[in-house]
Amino acid sequence: MRATLAVLAATSLVAAACQPNDLTTSGSGNNNKMTAQVLASDVSRPTGPAASTATVSGTVTFSGLTVELWDGQQWLAVTNGAAGSATINVGDGTAAATLVPASQIPAGDYTKARISATNAAVDLTVNGQGFSARLGNPTLGPFQIEKTVSVTANADGSRTFSIQFEMIRSVSLAAGANGPVVQFNGDLGGMSVPAATAPGSVIASDVSQPTDPSGARANVSGTATFTGLSVELWDGQQWLSVAHGSGSATFDVGNGSATATLVPVEAIPAGNYTKVRIGATDVVAQLTAVVNGQQFAAQVRPPAEPFVIEKDVTVTVNADGSRTFAVQLQMVRTVTIMADAVTGAPTLSVTGDINGM
Repeated sequence: MRATLAVLAATSLVAAACQPNDLTTSGSGNNNKMTAQVLASDVSRPTGPAASTATVSGTVTFSGLTVELWDGQQWLAVTNGAAGSATINVGDGTAAATLVPASQIPAGDYTKARISATNAAVDLTVNGQGFSARLGNPTLGPFQIEKTVSVTANADGSRTFSIQFEMIRSVSLAAGANGPVVQFNGDLGGMSVPAATAPGSVIASDVSQPTDPSGARANVSGTATFTGLSVELWDGQQWLSVAHGSGSATFDVGNGSATATLVPVEAIPAGNYTKVRIGATDVVAQLTAVVNGQQFAAQVRPPAEPFVIEKDVTVTVNADGSRTFAVQLQMVRTVTIMADAVTGAPTLSVTGDINGM
């Protein structure tokens, strides 16, 4: 894997309450020294497709590490050598890695740090909207990164210079010669890796809040059962079939907190899925409705078969890296009691995702 690493502009950080002259120890002349350490953490909050959040975890290990501090006029090397190394947890801003242990350095008003490394071993797992990827220890380098430092004056008089990295700022899915690839950008520059097929499931719930002809809320409950179920996901260019055949699913009408599984967990190819298309050879809704103070029970079927409906999906990335594609149905939007033209018997008319009599 090839990666192009660019020297990135210093990122503005919050400076600690430390005045410039705080950094001078007692004494005079060029022999003034202070004890200082340099720490680094990663605060990546990468964005995925359509400004969504992409979950990134893992580590970046620097070797052949060099750290320099800028005093406004020149760079001071505070550590240099092939043996220097540091491992940083990506995205965990609370876990700081030591780039330079506490040591004596010339006193000065240091505002920036320059980090150089001969290599960076990257081991990341990335979960985005409908895709995942694993960068398995590719070695990058050499490179340099410049960052603003914040300074903390410790109780013992020493100083801590803190750096915040953003190793991964954005994650996106792009077409590659051999299939989709996940692209990364951040302090490490640009990287890409083949997108991985990841486990995923499709669930549905019904959030119907039906009304009667006057617009008043109608009390409707019951179930809807799909048989001969087929489910497809839309990636912006084509429909991907994730279930087809004799599958079935039943869910509660109006109970948005009760979900039914349309597709159990299975391997789903990488993709930015935004819609779902649900088909069924038969749909039956068993409904109980209270309209104008009267209670009715009815079995409702769509007037045409097979039944097909398209809906937007929301994507949740789970802790184990799997994805849940959730769709919300509105099986019943309005209910009306009508008299049968022949018998005069009351008939329940329903509109919604399922339309029927």
